[in-house]
Amino acid sequence: MKKETLRMVILFLFIGMVFLCYGAGMMDYFAIYEPWKLIDSKDFAAFHQYQGVRVMSIFVIPSAVMTLLNILAFLFPAPYASRKLLGLALIAYAFDWIFSFTMQIPIQLKLSEGKNMQLLDELLRTNWWRFAADTIQFALVCALLWQLLRRLERSGT
Repeated sequence: MKKETLRMVILFLFIGMVFLCYGAGMMDYFAIYEPWKLIDSKDFAAFHQYQGVRVMSIFVIPSAVMTLLNILAFLFPAPYASRKLLGLALIAYAFDWIFSFTMQIPIQLKLSEGKNMQLLDELLRTNWWRFAADTIQFALVCALLWQLLRRLERSGT
């Protein structure tokens, strides 16, 4: 496989993973967290742990893969790919990881022990920081994709 082809494959895998992870993240942030308030206290810890395993495989692991692909796409940019947009996307998602490890994961670990409405409210409040980082990254990648499609259109291919 030619070097340029491999770089394009990495880029498009990255773009695809961004769409997957943004969608999964929005489900996690807005469809999963809020209803936790309705779960009975005696069932909450078991439910939280059960759901957490699934979130890891559907969202967290793909997010890690996406981040690695972003690093590769930045270090080895495909022809016509904006290295600036790739770098800014990487920085934006780095903030998601920072917010996750400094705010969200400590709250989640406490919630896995039992229901606490103050912690749930804190989780929902601090989650807006992750939403902002994810949305900025998604917008940057959409701009990158738009640039690639415009270039393709102009080349007549």
